[in-house]
This record gives sequence, C-alpha cells and structure tokens, in this order.
Amino acid sequence: MAAEGPITTAVLGLGRAGYGIHVRLLRDRDDFKIVAVADPNEERCKEVAEEFGCETFADLDSMLAGSDAELVIVATASKDHTPHAIKALEAGRNVVVEKPFAVDLGQADELIAARDKSGKMLTVHQSARWASDLCFVRQMLKDERLGDVFHIRKGGYGFSQRNDWQTLRKYGGGSLNNNGVHALDQCYLLLESDVKDVWGDLRQVLAAGDADDHCQVIIRGENGRVIQMDLTSACAAKLPSWLVMGTRGTLVIQDGKATLRYAKEVPPLPEPEDAPIVKTRAYGLVGEVPKMEMIEEELDPSADAGPDYYSRVHATLREGAELFVKPEECRAVLDIMVRAREGTEFPA
Repeated sequence: MAAEGPITTAVLGLGRAGYGIHVRLLRDRDDFKIVAVADPNEERCKEVAEEFGCETFADLDSMLAGSDAELVIVATASKDHTPHAIKALEAGRNVVVEKPFAVDLGQADELIAARDKSGKMLTVHQSARWASDLCFVRQMLKDERLGDVFHIRKGGYGFSQRNDWQTLRKYGGGSLNNNGVHALDQCYLLLESDVKDVWGDLRQVLAAGDADDHCQVIIRGENGRVIQMDLTSACAAKLPSWLVMGTRGTLVIQDGKATLRYAKEVPPLPEPEDAPIVKTRAYGLVGEVPKMEMIEEELDPSADAGPDYYSRVHATLREGAELFVKPEECRAVLDIMVRAREGTEFPA
C-alpha cells in the first residue's frame, strides 16, 4: 500500500542543480516536503534551513543516518552521481539522480542492479523531455505533410568560453556529459528505434580545462532514421535548433519560429532518361513530367508536455503510475555517448 501525505525529501548538494533547480521546483509544492539537506558548505545549508525548517548535514552518510526522508535527490558532481545514488538506494530510499546518472556503462549497470536489489524507485532528472519544442517535433513526426521522416538534426550553437568545473574531466565535465546528455535523450526518443550505428566527434576549442566544448554525434536507427546532434561553444553563426526532413517536406525551427515547407502532392517517380547525353542540355527533370507545387506554413513550435517532472514522480510513488524517465532508457543514451567517444581524444 502506497504511503500517504507529502513525500518527505532530502536534497544532496545545494549548488546550481540542487538549489537552483530542485529546491526551486519543490519550493511551492504541498505534495513534497524538504526535511533534510546536505552540503559541505554550511552557509548554503543554513539558507535552505531558514526557509524550510529542515535538518542540515555535511554529507550523504550523516544525512542517511540522521534523516528518514522517503526520497533522496542526488545533485552532486557528475562523477559522484552513481556512488551517491547507490548509497541512498541501499539505505532504503527512493532516488532522483541528476544527469548523467552514470559516467560509464559499468556504473550504469551497478546502479540499476542496486535499484533492483533495493526494490525502490530510481529515476533520472532528464528535464529536457519536457521541452515544448521537443514535444512539438514528436507530434510532427506523425504529420502527413512531412511524410516519412528520415533525417533529424538537433542543434545547440554558441560562441563562448567557460572555466567552471564543467570544463574538467576529473569531475565528469564536458559538453557531452553536461547539455549533451539532455540533447541525446531527446534524440533517442525521436529515433523511435533501437540504435544501429553511432559516430562522434569531440573537441576542445574555446573552453578552459581539458574537457570537450564541441561535440557532434550521428545516430542511425535500425529503422533507417538518422539523427545528428550538434552541441558546440565554437559556432558564431545562427543555425536552426531543429531540422526535420521527410519524404514530403522539411520542418525548420529557429529563434522560436517553425517553418514547414512541403509538397502539396508528390507525383509518382518518373522513368529515368536512359541516355548519357541530355537532349535539352539541361539537368533535372527531362521531358513532360509534372512539377511539384510547394506550400510554406508558419507554425507554433510548442506543445504541452503534460504533468511536470515532480508531478510524475509523485504519481509513481503515491499512485503506482509508470515511471516516466526509466534508468534503462538513460543507459541506452549513455551507450550512445560511449560509442560517440570512440576514436576521439575524449574516450569513455
């Protein structure tokens, strides 16, 4: 029988993600109650304690020993996500872990095994699944105006430097581990297939440290669909955030605007001119064949993602609803990341 009342919650790590994302998301909810926080920075703990009246701890071990919170949110450095989540599961707690939930497949398998042994919930904060443009693109995959979608490009472009811990490999930094895991999670959903091939290119161009700030990953599914993910801090040009190519048309999303250009009707394929010399001295369509009439439409590139992340977590823990972000899906995305690193200067 599911427990009742608000879900008592402990937050491990009060940095940009722990405080700026998770505490913020839970602040005005009455179905979750922050009862404990842990961070080596006493001032950060004090700040949250003054607002929520919660207990404070210096680390995970003392928090697990001193608090009986039902849910633990792991928002520490990337390299610590797996060991911290395993400890919380072994202590009988449900776990929300920040992305990436593991830095290699060995860690991923250990974490999933710990979940199975504990019988507790384990889910990952893959928040980009709630992006309205992703939900719009997922809807458009079924739109007859596009036809059969065979190629998608997801782009994140900028030209900037950074020097925080995300630039250092020893902490699990780099563009692929940071925003790349969000973008690839979106791409995996759009692939709608098991993965057949992966190719990647990772480079350090403008950022400090020793981690990648430019990455390109190309995925081909067993269904033949190809998805290209570009994420770079070294592109000064403005390029589309989404490009979706189908057998009838193309969708482009750029600067918050969506443009769909498609053929009103695609005529049957003409017979090829079986001659090495073109009679009309022109290439392309030869002879009396119908031309395609093209239509262009401006669309609203947004769609409702449904209940938010923590509403779905609550539904799982209190109502037995199916988990929305499954660790097995995140492992599949991690496998793409590992394969994309092969042959680059940033191996897994």
